[in-house]
Amino acid sequence: MLVVAVLALRHPTSKSTGSATGTPTHTPTSSSSGSDTSRSSSAPATHSSSVPATSRAVNSPKALPLIVLNTTTINHLAADAAALFTGAGWTVTSHANYTNNIVSTCAYYDPSVAGAQAAATLLQSEFSDILRVKPKFAGLPAGPIVVVLTSNFKTA
Repeated sequence: MLVVAVLALRHPTSKSTGSATGTPTHTPTSSSSGSDTSRSSSAPATHSSSVPATSRAVNSPKALPLIVLNTTTINHLAADAAALFTGAGWTVTSHANYTNNIVSTCAYYDPSVAGAQAAATLLQSEFSDILRVKPKFAGLPAGPIVVVLTSNFKTA
């Protein structure tokens, strides 16, 4: 990332958008539960900013992209939670259904992304239904923060 910053300073008019433009996020395919299928997209969502996510994190933890996943049979829970997070100033890049045995609503963070753990902890402090903050595990989509919703999460 330092190399990209140096190159950007040396060539400020360059429009290079190589791999340092932020990690594309993946919208998981919807499960057969059908709870968010009418509002979720099956196409991969990409972050269009030319500033790396880790650079934006220095200015505001809320700028780190969030992915919101619904593990329940509650219709539109991920979409409704995404709207709540966005309304509070968070950057939600995608939402979808997810199948896994998650104990309680958790904000999973990517330990390799600067500021991701602090941002996930801040998110938890703003939304008391997020009961845990944990490092991401294999099987979650790429992204600095993935919020997996369980039946304890309330949008109203």
